[in-house]
Amino acid sequence: MNAADLLEIMCAAHLGNMVEGPFQDRGGVMLVGPPGVLKTTFVNVIDQQYHDAISLSDVNVKALIQLRDQISSGKINTLVLPELAKIYERNDSTAKNVEGTLRALVSEGFQAASFEDSRINRLTARAMVIAALTPPTVDAHFTGWEESGFNRRFLWCLIRLADPLALEKAAVSWQRINFRMAHVPLVPLGSTIPNKTTQRERQRCAALVKYQPGGDHAVQLQVLIRILAVLRWWYAESGQPRNAMDTIERFAPALGRTGVSLELPSGPDEVDEAMDAQIQMAAHNAASLLSRKRWAKNGKPKRKRRKK
Repeated sequence: MNAADLLEIMCAAHLGNMVEGPFQDRGGVMLVGPPGVLKTTFVNVIDQQYHDAISLSDVNVKALIQLRDQISSGKINTLVLPELAKIYERNDSTAKNVEGTLRALVSEGFQAASFEDSRINRLTARAMVIAALTPPTVDAHFTGWEESGFNRRFLWCLIRLADPLALEKAAVSWQRINFRMAHVPLVPLGSTIPNKTTQRERQRCAALVKYQPGGDHAVQLQVLIRILAVLRWWYAESGQPRNAMDTIERFAPALGRTGVSLELPSGPDEVDEAMDAQIQMAAHNAASLLSRKRWAKNGKPKRKRRKK
């Protein structure tokens, strides 16, 4: 799987709340991998690309309460946590309280903290949570997450680099790895994204989340189906002759027992042909449109009279 595919998956997960459907659970995505596999880079793409996402380097219940109104009103739809382990670097009961609030946000919704007056009417806040963490963090908290239902509300994606020395090579060459994405899914102009997935595809998605933790895979399946729906809608909108299910299949090993290997661009001079073709086509269309506008404004050009 290449890095661009994973970035598309992450962007599609963020837009999943706009997919038409009867379910209110938002769910989330956990990107699991050892240090140095660019997990933080991948999750922070969401914060960089979308106005309704916010990255939180650290989080507590007080901070989530301050964001509650913006979340419930739809101004914030995704919380990005570059390092989930940070919430556990405090008193155990405090960390459990934060974990419980995140668990509520992605599923049944969060209305009030335990120290707030429950008699006051409040809007329910729901948000997608996308976070990065390492395998030791999973090992340390897995049993508790299983018992609390935290596990079953997230897609757990296990990644590693196909070239473990990729970052060292970039440092030696003194050039950053260039993640060139030809197509970043954009926020739709309408309020919703149609779900044009088929029953056969949804059944296939159910098979892909078989090895996910939590026992009950309903929320995880909803998240994956929404990702598929967003990719299908975006490929059609941007005129890409691509099959969204193929992208899901390339991503599928990340949901399994052994994870997926990520292929990074080999260097800054690597050419993304899809992007170049898109840029050339956009330039051609813009030139054609400008020419038509000038013709419509000035009319048919007049012929010059010949001098006798």
